[in-house]
Amino acid sequence: MNLDWHLQLTSAGRVRCEPGWSLDAAWSTRLQDCDLWFVHEGRGTMQTRTGDLELKPGTCLWMRPGGLYLARHDPRNPLGVTYMHFTPKTASGEPVLDDARLPPERFHVRDPLFYTTLSDQIVRIMRSRPALPDADFQRTASFKQATHLLHALVLELLDVASEATGIPRVHRAIIEEQANTIFEQPGQAPSVRELARAACLSPDHYGRLFRAINDCAPREWIQRARLQRASQLLRETPLSISEIAAETGYADVFQFSRIFKRRMGLAPSHWRQSDTPSSM
Repeated sequence: MNLDWHLQLTSAGRVRCEPGWSLDAAWSTRLQDCDLWFVHEGRGTMQTRTGDLELKPGTCLWMRPGGLYLARHDPRNPLGVTYMHFTPKTASGEPVLDDARLPPERFHVRDPLFYTTLSDQIVRIMRSRPALPDADFQRTASFKQATHLLHALVLELLDVASEATGIPRVHRAIIEEQANTIFEQPGQAPSVRELARAACLSPDHYGRLFRAINDCAPREWIQRARLQRASQLLRETPLSISEIAAETGYADVFQFSRIFKRRMGLAPSHWRQSDTPSSM
């Protein structure tokens, strides 16, 4: 597989997290580049926009701006993580940070020894960098070596993603862009048939590919996006429940209330008054 990006490496390290460590929403807000994580020890959990994830040895995450990453770990078995911050750029220097053009957020590492060997070497180079301005350091042979190693590592992850799903990149890009748009505007989400038509796929084949990419059927994804937005609107706006139902794509306020209570555990009016977090 060819990688038509230039990877601008910013920092890298290997840490064992402190017992009281966690990632909150502020960390996600501050993330301005890609952060590639590989968990080599410990146990924890992470909440993302697309669901919860167990953090354990072998877990690999490609986090990116605009995502949500809320993490905790077991203080008796703290996480050990290798991280690498970088920005993928096109040949013209344009940052590639939108989800539609990036691979999945999570991977099952095919060869942990290969990943560990390359990532440890990258960390060693970045830790031993001389006291030079960034522009000068980036011209050194050691920095170029670290960039080449990162390039090889990313190629391996892209191959893993392609091998795991067997999904053509063009279809993956279309479906991931559609999935992102649904969460941005759930009240205007097209039907599954319309989504499939836009991707030039049959509804059945589209549903299989969508589930392989997002671990979720298209209708469930739309429902999840609508309820998450509805929960936010209930907390953050004075809109009536009928208005919120309409804004999030429900033609019938009674259907909305019934689905909301079944999925969220509270009726919309009680949710608005409760202390439950608005994210799903």
